Amino acid sequence: MQHAISEKSGRTAHPTVIPLLVATLLAPGCASDEPAAATVAQKPLTGTALKVSCPDARLAAVLRPMARSWAARTGAALEIADTPMTSGDTTDVAVFPFAELGAWADRGELATVPPALKEAGNPFQWSGLLPMYRSEPYAGWGALLYGLPLAADGFVLIYRMDRFADKAAGDEFRMKFGRPLVPPATWEDYADTAAFFAARDKAPSLPPLPADGAKLADLFFRVAAGFDRAARREGTKGADPAKGDALAFAFRPEDGKPRLDRPGFAAAGRWLADLKARGAVPPPGPADPAALLRDGKVVMAVLSLKEAADLRPAGAAVDSRLGVAPVPGTRGYATADGKVVPVPANYVPYFGGGWVGVVRTRAANPAAGFDLLADLAGPARSAEVVAAGGYGATRSAHFDRDRLVAWLGYGFDADRSKALQDAAESYVATPVQNPAFGLRTPDHAKLTTALAGELRRIAAGETPPAEALGRAAAVWEAESPADRERERRRRAVGLQ
Repeated sequence: MQHAISEKSGRTAHPTVIPLLVATLLAPGCASDEPAAATVAQKPLTGTALKVSCPDARLAAVLRPMARSWAARTGAALEIADTPMTSGDTTDVAVFPFAELGAWADRGELATVPPALKEAGNPFQWSGLLPMYRSEPYAGWGALLYGLPLAADGFVLIYRMDRFADKAAGDEFRMKFGRPLVPPATWEDYADTAAFFAARDKAPSLPPLPADGAKLADLFFRVAAGFDRAARREGTKGADPAKGDALAFAFRPEDGKPRLDRPGFAAAGRWLADLKARGAVPPPGPADPAALLRDGKVVMAVLSLKEAADLRPAGAAVDSRLGVAPVPGTRGYATADGKVVPVPANYVPYFGGGWVGVVRTRAANPAAGFDLLADLAGPARSAEVVAAGGYGATRSAHFDRDRLVAWLGYGFDADRSKALQDAAESYVATPVQNPAFGLRTPDHAKLTTALAGELRRIAAGETPPAEALGRAAAVWEAESPADRERERRRRAVGLQ
């Protein structure tokens, strides 16, 4: 379905369309005997038509009124389709998952982000974007930037505060593990705590592992990020964050070969297998983790912000027993020879989701397309996206305590809303300079499918992690040989 937008408004033009207005007034043939006031009143994009694609219904519902407002004040006519952009259609502007950018950019179908948006004083406030979302490994391809972040992903730990506060459980946990029963700060603690409650309740304490292959791979990579490397902050020794060795995660940029055989990935595989072996998770199957938490059927779960938004019953507050904490890290990281270096709560952020806006090279008016995206991704509208619930922060200002109102839409009380805001900030971990990024080469979907099949075997205890991951790496090589895909894999992490 398409929605035509043509409302009129008397609001002034957005600052980034002023050059378009000047060009219109100075163009040959614009002079006439009409009164000057009538010419000035002409909206700068009158006569411009843009076709926009946004296939995610939830995000489209958030962005559509914003786009309508932009169209009304600029004079542009918009058609917004709720279907994905395809190679043969006439879409000018597209909103799609971050992982899709590589395929479109690799074919030369995307226009680069205008340099003017990055200039100091531009109302877009480029420097206000969180560093990872304005980086080439997220919004670019090779050394060029193509996308503007419209909606980030995010994950938090949701747990039953009453179960963790139970004195008898706390005493028993301390006797068993020698530490207090608190929300887990590491994935190892997460597994220990889940196994503890499962044994105590004689029932699984976590939701089933994701039935969706992409979600299962996302969980695996999220855990593997901490096992694979030490979180490197500014001023600490380590690999240069601009070099390939720091950017390597799923692949080695120097030769394009998979890194699934690295010790850190094997450690994440063992963690996955451990959940079933210790009775923490039920058999795989479709499940709604938010509903399981709401109904008290699980003790904790790591939820996406979209799932966390579903904790709130219609017209009511979130259950007062549910607390919010940051996504765990790991107790250490594995070196190349398999040794584990202990590091308390080694958290390395993994970015594998979110939505970006792009403009097609063949768009009739690329400048207008970027003006629309700059409005939607700018300081004001991005805060509205966060406030809508279900999406993470794209700008550092979203974590300011005086912006807490943007996080109240989830239905938590003031204290838990602060905890949610803090957990969302911990998720992006801005001080960490060597985050991991998800698969985004044109072959990412088939590679994910191959990996997910092996992860299910690991989780079921059918195949040892190292063997299964070695098999997945072999499939990756067979499907997309490194010698053919090397340049794409380098471009995926911002290298030429």
